[in-house]
Amino acid sequence: MNIQLLGPEQGLPSRNTRCLAEDGRGFIWVATGQELWRYDGYTFQNFTSLLTRSIGGGTLINQMRTGARGDIWLAHNNGVSVIDPVNLRCTTIDPSSNLKGAATRQNLDIFFDNNQDTWTAIPGGKLVKFSKKRVPVALYTPPASPGHSPAFESQVTRLFFDKQNNGYAFTGSTFLDKVDANARLIRRINLLDKAQLNSDIVISSLVQFAPGELTIYYEKKGGKDPFSRKYVFETQQLGPATAIDTPLIPDYIGHDSRGYSWYKASENIGFLNKKTGKFTDLTSQLQQKSGATSYFFAAYLSSDDSFWISCVDGLFKITLTEEIFRKYLNVPLEKPGDIGSSIRGITEDDSGKIWVCSYGFNRDGRTYLLHQIDPVTGMRRHMALHRPSNLPGDNVIPYKVLFAQDQIYAVTDGTQFIKIDPATEVYYPVAFPAVSGRGFTTFYKLNEHTLWMGTWGGMATIDTRDLKPVLLNDKAGAYIKNVRVNHFMAWKDGSILVSTTNGLYVINKNATVREHFGQNPKDKIQLPALQIFHTIWHENALWASSGQGLIRIDPVLKKARLFTMQDGLPDNNIYAALPDTRGNLWLSTNKGLSRFNIRTQKFYNYSTSDGLPHMEFNHGSYLKSRDGTLYFGGLNGIVAFDPARIDLSARKERPLQLISYSKYDADRNRTDTVTNHRPGSEIVFNPGDRLFAFSFMSPDYQNTARNRFRYKLEGWDDDRWQIFENGNKLLLNSLPAGNYKLRVQVSAAGADWSSQEWQVPLRVIAPWYKSVWFYLLSMLSIGLVLYLFYRYRLRQILQIQQIRNGISADMHDEIGSTLSSITFYSQALLMQMEKPEHQQVVQKIKNNAQQVQEGLSDIVWSVKAGSDEIEDVFARMFQFGSALAESKQIAFHFETDPRLENMKLDMQKRKNLYLIFKEALNNAAKYAACTSMRVVVRQEENQVKMVIEDNGKGFDQKSAKRGNGLANMQQRALQIKGQLTIESAAEQGTVITLIF
Repeated sequence: MNIQLLGPEQGLPSRNTRCLAEDGRGFIWVATGQELWRYDGYTFQNFTSLLTRSIGGGTLINQMRTGARGDIWLAHNNGVSVIDPVNLRCTTIDPSSNLKGAATRQNLDIFFDNNQDTWTAIPGGKLVKFSKKRVPVALYTPPASPGHSPAFESQVTRLFFDKQNNGYAFTGSTFLDKVDANARLIRRINLLDKAQLNSDIVISSLVQFAPGELTIYYEKKGGKDPFSRKYVFETQQLGPATAIDTPLIPDYIGHDSRGYSWYKASENIGFLNKKTGKFTDLTSQLQQKSGATSYFFAAYLSSDDSFWISCVDGLFKITLTEEIFRKYLNVPLEKPGDIGSSIRGITEDDSGKIWVCSYGFNRDGRTYLLHQIDPVTGMRRHMALHRPSNLPGDNVIPYKVLFAQDQIYAVTDGTQFIKIDPATEVYYPVAFPAVSGRGFTTFYKLNEHTLWMGTWGGMATIDTRDLKPVLLNDKAGAYIKNVRVNHFMAWKDGSILVSTTNGLYVINKNATVREHFGQNPKDKIQLPALQIFHTIWHENALWASSGQGLIRIDPVLKKARLFTMQDGLPDNNIYAALPDTRGNLWLSTNKGLSRFNIRTQKFYNYSTSDGLPHMEFNHGSYLKSRDGTLYFGGLNGIVAFDPARIDLSARKERPLQLISYSKYDADRNRTDTVTNHRPGSEIVFNPGDRLFAFSFMSPDYQNTARNRFRYKLEGWDDDRWQIFENGNKLLLNSLPAGNYKLRVQVSAAGADWSSQEWQVPLRVIAPWYKSVWFYLLSMLSIGLVLYLFYRYRLRQILQIQQIRNGISADMHDEIGSTLSSITFYSQALLMQMEKPEHQQVVQKIKNNAQQVQEGLSDIVWSVKAGSDEIEDVFARMFQFGSALAESKQIAFHFETDPRLENMKLDMQKRKNLYLIFKEALNNAAKYAACTSMRVVVRQEENQVKMVIEDNGKGFDQKSAKRGNGLANMQQRALQIKGQLTIESAAEQGTVITLIF
């Protein structure tokens, strides 16, 4: 049983809570006079403004009930209000404005009939009936009693309904008024039958235990001699008076799903176990919590079977848990973090008695370190060990006990090995070499005379026949050394499996290492964790408890799988795993016990609210006895239980609700919080939003501190299940633009992850500069700019071509015609001259004019647009070369590479290529005395290579460099960033190579 008093310390501003209800989503609503609050199991949130906005001002809240659709109905001094808990909207109705006889806006209480129509109590003992559309449609006014009319302050405090939906209204007087569905009086029932009851009897309370009858509680004036009578709706008769079966007269009865009936009176609270008939009065315990006698206003049994009470001292929450654990050596703790008697080794002897080592159990002013428990009788023996009087030394703390050949041995929490005489509680120390580290860690009986001990730094052995110990760290050979040994387990082929902080070792009976499972590449089985505390073979697999979770190892397939908190464990530090006969492993951790079903791979976790004496268990403190009972020791004694007797059928499939979500709006420098999100509707975040926070709750109030939440964000890089790091709050710093799906699950009070997921689509809008339309507009803009630039360059090229054509035309027409005239006139003058010396001068003028005219033709050709294709260059080269070779009777071969057909040359390259070619052919024709010339132009590695070769007499390159022809060719090659090489020797011809 857990009783919690909620008040200002938990965020409730006023202790004077008047009424409460649970909405359809599972939130608890609490009214504190003029304020309205909502509780989610973690915080109280003020919703008073939701009500006052609907009313137009403040009011006094008289009663609160839950409607058929999960909405919250409020009766107050300004009418009736209905709150939609999903959209958080409030609607207020004033019955006095619809019904003539309802002359007041004050509504005092709310009731619902079998058709889920609403009735409200107003002053004067009147009732207002509402239609399904929440419109007041009928008014019930009680008839006047003989001699006087109903007082204004009278009120219907109880309203019950039979199968025909007739109402039975009680105002605290002696009458029960039967009212039909149209709010008309059918009959008045006198509950104080004068023939059977004395005049000093008063009616204390009316409650409805069963659908077809009422229980009326009576007592004498002054609260003496209470008794009860039944009123049956079908027979319309009062039954005989009977003694009441509980010590209190309730004004509220609630029945939970586990067989308990909850009773509330104005100053008393209790519950009845219907299976055993035992009634438990909680009044004194509530007074201890509040510090004084309380007046209880209202009670409510929520959907998770938590019992809530509103009173002048705050809000009480009471939860019950079936007792499934037996406890030994525990003491009451004031705070959860306190420590009692810390338990170490647990061992069973041949008679079935349980031997327990502890760090000290205090009783009767003495401290005991060794204990014996008889599970059959429950008897416990506590032993205070001491040395023989003739042996000096300090007392020891036994760590674990073992039995061999009717002797009792133990290793200590330090570095001693002892033999114990239980009759005298005397122990005898055995000389032992220095144990590495801080001492012993575990104890194992290999056979009747050989005991193995694990230490913080390896292993030790001892033979009970001579009690000569051996520390294996000091012995040469392949032994486990310099690692902590935690557990020994019999393994296949007579070997022993040893759990250590460096994985698992398989050792022979002589303690030598056979093989190792760990994280070394040479290990046959790779383990996901190395710090192993315990192993067990169960259901065709090896299960290892580690500091990082539970490991399932398949020795055949040589595979291992790790189960962690992500899978449902309460904590990743597991000390032991003990099997039962129902396919479960029971795990001791630093955060309670966990039950793991091997077949379903689901976890169910237990805590102090389930009866554990402490949440933290210890290494080496576990036992499965021969009768199947499991024992686990921790920081406050031992828990023991028979797993076969635990009901495993119940599943906590609790729904999940979003409390609110918030975001930081960086553009406006503020935080926005949304509390009325409709389930399933999309959540949209703007580009400047970040620091997202989602708060969740599950309507399981048994122990909200144990509720765990996990989430999966589909569409994110890592869409695995992730545990909330902040209790019930999911915090995300930022999200990239995109579409996501957020899924959330809850593990309520240690149960498995619920299959009822909360899901919502999330959309993060991209900034304007990353939006699709911006990209499209940018591409269009870039395309337009490129197009305009293309048009501009095209116009420039056309203008340049026009200028080039104009220059070439002008040069051809003006200079070319003039040179033609000079040539013509020179020829005419030669024909008229007779003197040879005069003819030579004129002939020279003619020749020079012709050379200039030929050079001018080449320049005009290179400048003129339309000849940029390399094919045009090749055509001119071939035309010149073939004409020259024909005039000199020289064989001419001209070859080009087809890959150069579509190549374009600018004016500079075209001119210099042609002139180098022309200069080379002219030199060959004039000076080489050759009979053939060969020209090859090809493409090599994205470059153009021209080779001009003749078979002439060659020349001496040293003397040739003095001329202008070769120098001009080199200069033209440099202008086009090319390389010109000349290879020639006497009588070996000439090869000129140009690469550009």
